[in-house]
Amino acid sequence: MIEQTALAKWAEFNRLKWKCDVDLLRFQPPKCGDFYSECLLFSRYGKFYFPPQNPYHSVIFHATPSTKPFRTNKQWHEVAELMIEHLVKLRGAVTITLPPDITDIRPFTWRGFQVDIRYTYILNLPYSVSLASKAIRNKIKKANARGYSSRRAENMKHVYECLLETERRQGFSHQITAADLELAQSILGEDSFRCYVCYSESGEPVSANVTLLLNPGRAIGWVAGTKADHLSNGVVQQLQLFEFEDLASQGVKQFDFSGANIASVAESKADWGGDLTPYYLVRKPGFKDILRSGRDWLQFRRGAFRT
Repeated sequence: MIEQTALAKWAEFNRLKWKCDVDLLRFQPPKCGDFYSECLLFSRYGKFYFPPQNPYHSVIFHATPSTKPFRTNKQWHEVAELMIEHLVKLRGAVTITLPPDITDIRPFTWRGFQVDIRYTYILNLPYSVSLASKAIRNKIKKANARGYSSRRAENMKHVYECLLETERRQGFSHQITAADLELAQSILGEDSFRCYVCYSESGEPVSANVTLLLNPGRAIGWVAGTKADHLSNGVVQQLQLFEFEDLASQGVKQFDFSGANIASVAESKADWGGDLTPYYLVRKPGFKDILRSGRDWLQFRRGAFRT
């Protein structure tokens, strides 16, 4: 484990929050000190486990600086093969959610892993609001005119108020408490755990975003919430724009909306003008996959005989 990295701190938060075991692994070919991959994996009761509210498995590939794509490609294949050798030995159903910057999943398919595709939106920073839809720009103007203001927040109770109201309104749970937010804040620090809150003119917290920076240069939207009475006043949009500007001022180059796979949610994220980007789930095949393949083959054969 690499001491005091953001990834190590995120591992510690998950260990304490979800009562799970963590392994921050380094996959590096022998005698190759200049390229490797870091990967954070979890387990409970000796079996593979993926804690809630983890947008992706943290897999960070460190390649040798090179202008030759074939060299980088070869290095990734070498470290991916070491990672695969580790995964095939794990107990339980093993599914790895790879971050969007891992685009070459062929080493997994060549070893028989099953693959599913998901999508997210990624914005390049600094961001120009001219890329956003007219509806978003109008909502930002509305929030500004009504006296709302957004800023970095240190009071986790203010953040939690906003998360809780969204949970009640939409009928789900983030499975995150105010104490959990304070724990994450204390472990990761403000460089890796960034909280933003929009306040009404009277000082009431009305909308909140929490963002993770585990990989230098890329921010990942983690959790968010907004109070219903203020939802139509543009507070979400004002807060999001402020966050983009703040992240860019700190040298962050990209913002990942952390998923765009639900139609209603995807539409609101698309309006910011980011790039629709795929990411991949790779799954070690199990007995159910064998049964499913047999069923699919039989259905195909029956269909072929009917034509």
